[in-house]
Amino acid sequence: MKISKNAAAVLAVVLVVTSGFFAYALLNPNESNQSKQVDSMDHGGSHSTMKGENLSADDAMFLQMMIPHHSQAVIIAEYALTNSKNEQILKIAKQIKADQAGEIAQMKKWLSDDGLGEDAGHSMSAMDGMLSSDQLATLKNSKATAFDKLFLNSMIEHHQGALKMVSMIENSKVADLRDFAATIAVAQQAEIDQMRKILGN
Repeated sequence: MKISKNAAAVLAVVLVVTSGFFAYALLNPNESNQSKQVDSMDHGGSHSTMKGENLSADDAMFLQMMIPHHSQAVIIAEYALTNSKNEQILKIAKQIKADQAGEIAQMKKWLSDDGLGEDAGHSMSAMDGMLSSDQLATLKNSKATAFDKLFLNSMIEHHQGALKMVSMIENSKVADLRDFAATIAVAQQAEIDQMRKILGN
């Protein structure tokens, strides 16, 4: 089979270029690896829960305040799991602990992703619904029906405080955060209704 002069010329060029590429790769192995690392870094930074939206000052303050607020709710729920014998209370305490522990992790991630710390610089006692250290001690040391009543009243007040805090970000420009706050509001209002029913209110 005969090969035309043009085809032969093209083939020669391809062989020269290919040979040159492999020779360069052998002499410069690090550059190829660096290129891959850069590509990897670029793609890795393209994923964000907040879809690239930055937190406003109010958004950040809400998260920084809600984290310790949720953390105290988890502590109160743990007291119930230890001190109560009421099946309805045990069920709602497990639900509160699981839900709010997951929400704490999400809020911490959002702050971290935005390069922000968790300290709001505010006193926890200034937050709506927060129990004082003395109130927590009294709750922890209560037993039986006395504990149940104190737990329900304390958690209802605590949840009501959270509902007020949610209003801080009702106009947030971050859609994910607005949805998150709405989920908290719906869940905690439902739990307030459940606890009031248990109390007989």
